[in-house]
Amino acid sequence: MGRIITSVTIANAFDKEKSFRCDAFVDAGAALMTLPIAWKDRLGDLELVKEVEAQLANQELVQAEIRGPVQIEIEGFRPSIPR
Repeated sequence: MGRIITSVTIANAFDKEKSFRCDAFVDAGAALMTLPIAWKDRLGDLELVKEVEAQLANQELVQAEIRGPVQIEIEGFRPSIPR
């Protein structure tokens, strides 16, 4: 089983100038997209939707924030637009 890495552009859905491009690991079993907190300022002022408890790969539980909306464009595909 190999690793799938693809180039994605992530943008603030309300302020397209707040965006960045990065290479992302594709996890087909993931329910949410996670980003390093160090990148938070790159997307500008995103609304805090809720705080959740998240489980890391090492089974550690941590507090996390769900923020949005963002627009995600995977290289070669049309961007997904939040509803």
